[in-house]
Amino acid sequence: MPALSALLPVRDALPYLQASLASLWRQTFRDFEVIAVDDGSTDGSGEALDRAAAREPRLTVLHTPPRGLPAALETARARARAPMLARQDADDVSHCRRFEIQRATLVAHPRLAVVGCRVRLFPAAGCGLGMRRWAAWHNALLDHEAMAREALIDSPLAHGSAVMRRSWIEHVGGWRERGWAEDLDLWLRLLDAGARFAKRPETLYGWRQHPRSATRRDPRYSREAFLALKCDALARGFLRQARRVTLLGVGSSLATWRAALRPLGLSIHAAEARRPHPALLETLEPPLVLVLMSAIAREPWRRWLTDCGMTECEHFVFVA
Repeated sequence: MPALSALLPVRDALPYLQASLASLWRQTFRDFEVIAVDDGSTDGSGEALDRAAAREPRLTVLHTPPRGLPAALETARARARAPMLARQDADDVSHCRRFEIQRATLVAHPRLAVVGCRVRLFPAAGCGLGMRRWAAWHNALLDHEAMAREALIDSPLAHGSAVMRRSWIEHVGGWRERGWAEDLDLWLRLLDAGARFAKRPETLYGWRQHPRSATRRDPRYSREAFLALKCDALARGFLRQARRVTLLGVGSSLATWRAALRPLGLSIHAAEARRPHPALLETLEPPLVLVLMSAIAREPWRRWLTDCGMTECEHFVFVA
């Protein structure tokens, strides 16, 4: 049995597949297998995988109809043999020491369920401002507490960069298709179940930016899908026992969130404020859901609410 199984879903990734596989075969840690799932590719990716498997005994290729990323990952997980699961996307690349470093972290810290790493976006010409801001935010969240408190803002751990304990993934039911981002859905369920996260400070994963990437084209990563996912998570967690909620934000985002939360049946008090002010204290009754749209805007509110005696994730939470 290998020590680690790398799950590699593939859908029409032929221009990038060779580089992705090469980065895996260069790993300094060698005791791993790769389970590649050809998810209905029509560009020759499946045939390229078969040719690669004929040369590399650690590669297993499974061919399926096009069913989507969560189903492809579940197919790979069912075939995987190792107690640790690594992710890699077929258009991305890993540093040669990625598996060595991340696996060693899991071995050294038995309580950890998931270990990520810092990521780099490439090529630079393909990186828009939004993705650059996301990468800076992601790469600053290194410990469990930071990732947990900001998990409703966006995915705090790049999916392709993760190495996970198989037992934890099985405990929460694996990847599932809900019409929204499968990675954040999984991270939130793991956090709800008490899983501990870590992120290596080394940059060990390269996330390729190109117009055909799922992040840019798949409706599961749209703003509407993320909004639905966040509302579902709030209903299961932070707002589970609430009868009313105070929604704090500015502009159109405040109205959007008010409409999104209405189906939960809560009494919603919406307050528009750009910065903390003592006069607001009388109206800010927990639980508070803050929609502020930027890290620069969040930090003054975090400090002020904490100074007022509130605890993040207990009395208030940021969702943007």
